[in-house]
Parts: sequence; C-alpha cells; structure tokens
Amino acid sequence: MTSATGPSTVDDRRLDRLIAGCPDAYVEIDRSGTIVEWNAGAEATFGWRQDDLVGSFAADTLVDGPFSRSPFGLLVADTTGSAGGPMTGSIAGGTLDLVLELRHRDGHRVRSDARFVVLGHGRERSVAAFLRPRPTPPATVDADTPGAPSTVVRDPLTGLVDRATYLVRLAGAASTHAGTPGSVAVVLLDLDRFKAINNSLGHVLGDGVLAAVARRVEDAAGDVDLVARFGGDEFLALVTDVDGRAEAKVGDFVARVQAALSAPFPVAGAEIFLDASVGVALNTFGADDPDDLLAHAEAAMYQAKRRGGFGVETFGESLRVEVLDRMATEHSLHRALERSELMLHYQPVVEVTGATTVGVEALIRWHHPDQGMVAPGRFIPVAEESGLIIPIGAWVLEQACTQLRDWHDRGAGGPQGSVEVNLSARQIDDPEIVATVETILARTGLPPGHLTLEITESALMRDAASALVVLQALKELGVLLAIDDFGTGYSSLSYLQRFPLDIVKVDRMFVEQLGMRTGGDEIVSAVIQLAHALGLEVVAEGVETEQQLDVLRALECDFAQGFLFSRPVPATELRSLYGLQLSTSS
Repeated sequence: MTSATGPSTVDDRRLDRLIAGCPDAYVEIDRSGTIVEWNAGAEATFGWRQDDLVGSFAADTLVDGPFSRSPFGLLVADTTGSAGGPMTGSIAGGTLDLVLELRHRDGHRVRSDARFVVLGHGRERSVAAFLRPRPTPPATVDADTPGAPSTVVRDPLTGLVDRATYLVRLAGAASTHAGTPGSVAVVLLDLDRFKAINNSLGHVLGDGVLAAVARRVEDAAGDVDLVARFGGDEFLALVTDVDGRAEAKVGDFVARVQAALSAPFPVAGAEIFLDASVGVALNTFGADDPDDLLAHAEAAMYQAKRRGGFGVETFGESLRVEVLDRMATEHSLHRALERSELMLHYQPVVEVTGATTVGVEALIRWHHPDQGMVAPGRFIPVAEESGLIIPIGAWVLEQACTQLRDWHDRGAGGPQGSVEVNLSARQIDDPEIVATVETILARTGLPPGHLTLEITESALMRDAASALVVLQALKELGVLLAIDDFGTGYSSLSYLQRFPLDIVKVDRMFVEQLGMRTGGDEIVSAVIQLAHALGLEVVAEGVETEQQLDVLRALECDFAQGFLFSRPVPATELRSLYGLQLSTSS
C-alpha cells in the first residue's frame, strides 16, 4: 500500500505489515470501485484469494445490487468528504460503523460488522473497511447420499454440495481406491468468458445463469459419484470405478455436459450460449493425495483454457513435465531482474513510403545463465500467470523510455519518434498501471506523445468494459495507444471505434499472405480503409519481402516493421542503422 502523497515511508511499511497480519478482513476500494487492498483475513472470511480480487471492480464480486448504492459506493462518490445520501455527515478523518453483507466466493452472504474509513481526497480518494463476521447459525445439512459423510452441506445458490463436502468425499474415495490406478477421477469444469457475461447481465441474472448451469450439469451426472460447486463459475465432479475405468466414465460424463451446455440459456428475453474448459486428473501417477488430484485437475483445466477453451485436457506425463518446467521457469524468473538477465531489443518501425524510420518497438529478451536465450513464448506466459509480469513490465517501460530519451538527447541520427511497449492483459488489470506509466514518464522525462502502448486484441476483449476504463485513463496521460495482432481475436471491427486508439497493427499472419492470391490483400485492405476512416494509422507487422512492401504501398498502409528492415537488435547495434554513438549503459 502506497501513500497517496508520496513514496512509501517506514510508517507505510509498518501499516502494510499491520494490515497483512490483521485477523479481521481488511478491504480497500478506490474511487472507481476497484479493489486495491485485500488481506489474508479477507481471504479467510470471503473465500476469494487476493489475486482473484485486487484490481477487479468490487460490484463484480462482492456487492449485491448497484455498487453506487452500497456503503463503499456512497462513501467514495462525494469528493468533498461528506458521505451524503442515507449516510449523513462527514466521516473524513473519522469512522463509520455499519452492518454489511458481502458475497462469499461460494455464493452465500457474509453478514459482518464493518468499520469504514475514508482515505485521501479527490482522485486519490478511497474507502477502507475492517470487517468482522457475525456468528451464523449452523448450515442446513442432509445425508441423502449412500456412503456420504454424516453431514452434506449444500451450496445455497445452486443446491449442489459445496467444496468442503466434495473434498471430504474425495479424500474417502482416494483412500478406498489407493493402489488401483485409474479408479478415481477429479473433473473440474470452468465456464469460459463468464466474467464478461456477468458484467453485461449483472449479478442477479448472472447468479440465475449459474443456477441453471448447475441443474444441467447435475442432470448430466449419470453414473458420476458426486457433482459439486467449487466456487464462482467452477464445478467439480467425482468419478470412481473399482476396475480402474474411471477415465471412460469421465469421457461419457463430459460429452453429456457439453451437449447440455450447447443449448442456449434464456435470459431476460434473450439467449446466451456457454461452454466450459474441463480438466481431468486420475490417480494414475501415484497421486492418491486429494490435494494433488485437485491441483492436477486445475493444471489440466488451465491448459484447456490456454488452448482456446471449450476443450478437455487430462493430466498426463507431458502435462506433468510442462508443469514442472513452468515452475522451474517461474523460480528462475524471480531472480532474472535482480541478476540483470533481462534485456531489451529494438525493432525499427518505418514509413511505407520512403522507408524512413519513425520509431522502434521494445521487445524483452531473457539471457538465462545456464540455458542461454529463453524464447519469449516460453517465459512471458509464466510471467503472466505468476504476476511477475507486473514488475517486469514496469522495468521494460522504464528502460524503453530511458533509452528513447537518450536517443532524443543525442539529436539527429537516431530514432526521434516513439517507442512502442507492449502491455499484457495482467498489466491492464493492475490497478496501479496508470500511476506506473505516469510516474515513469515523469522520472525519465520522455514526453507522453513519444510513448505508444500496445495492447493485444485478445487482452482488450477479455473484459472489454474494464479495459475501456483503463485505456481512457492512459489516453488522458497523452500517450498513444495501439491494438496489436489485430484480426487474430474474436472482436469485430466495430471495436476500433469503441476504444480510444491511435494505431492498428495488422498481424503478420495476414501480411505474409499479401500478393499470394489467398485473400490476404482484401483483408488487409479492408482493415486499412476502416482504420483510416476512423482517423487511425496502420502498422503492418512481419514484413519480410519487397513484394509485401509493394502491396502495402499500393494499399496506402502507413507504417511497417519486420525482418525486411531489421531484426530486433540490442540498442548498441542500432548505431549501424542510425550512426549513433551510444553510451555503454544503453
């Protein structure tokens, strides 16, 4: 947690430790409704992990009904410091005690005594709350399943058994069938892109959809031992077979579930369509421990997500090796920054007419002390999933801005235009991203108009509403915004008008088809014409031949980059392109 008035101080660090160790739930929400602090006490009270919530909009997860009418929303709405509305008087510098209900990850409501404090002023305004749950009566239980534990706790939203009950049953099955490979299977289903649906429908209708999904999954259970709600939009199934044929049962069950989900869900006079990514783990690798089985199913589910969703992955030897490799990569990546193993290469961006260089794109590289150069495709996804992309991304941004400012100070002969830096989906979700960009621009002295931030189409579409808010705030800083890899996601061209963009970058998969009579010319031409009609400039990526460049000129594309002009090279090697005498620190 950082002071609103300056850099973190000793007192700030003490406060951070106090909040982290506080047994009560501590929640802090900024003026936009974004959660910026969520301590271990909050994790224990509400079931949501810190990584799940920090950076998300509070109404998406915690608040029933309009956020603006919640205590958090009412207290942050008035910049003068007075609560207003039903909460009269000012609490600035004081506290306000209320009883509050927030949503638990499992769907039920947690009624808590809440003490609110308003922090900061104006745009820095936020509201913090210490929450202590009130005692609740024992949960309603039944014992309707043969062989089940004496109490079966049901999820209040879906009516399925809850996660705790599932874990008890899983532990019993794993113990009973230990030593019989293939006799126990854990199946984890995660709805694809449900957050976007929830954002558009609101939580009341979203909860109704989850309840409808639960009914369909339960109806498809067949000979499955148990179906449960894991939390959020995730569901679990337990499958056992004394003859070690649990995997076959799983295949039949998943086919039934996919068929059940393929029918539209009627919601508010319309229809929505859902699909799920499924991860399966079997006790075939000596994994009779319930926690291991659940972790393996989760790893398999995320693999299905990475492959585009709407698929099934079974945890096997290849995935086990991949998981171990990702763990090793993450461990090494933690040290890469402090050991100066990361570096930037730069690829020129040129005008299509005349091939004059107008700027460079900064691209991260990792020189591992034992493995040599590690491919970005190997470590960037790991950085994304682990959250390391946040400090690494800030380092890339500062290095790139510092380098371009250095070139500017040296005068003519070097890149005098902009430097392009990629922002990942995880960085877009970071509540500090706008402040980070603003601070780095101020520290390096680079004019904002010389920085272009690139966001991939898929990152924008993952949560378009939240991304739009972030991009508008970045635009207010004066930076340029580009949509990268355009045409590879699932958005329509209309999104070019919705987002505050300056540049469209056409993906190399379309550029490589230019002049080959495969329809590539028509696709690129359509993108260029629409972009120009909206006042946007166009950069073609991956230009490798003179033929491609000639077609781009004919199509009136603005800029290009690719191996035809230069591979990405270290800053010191750009002297051959610009005749620069660079400092050894570059």
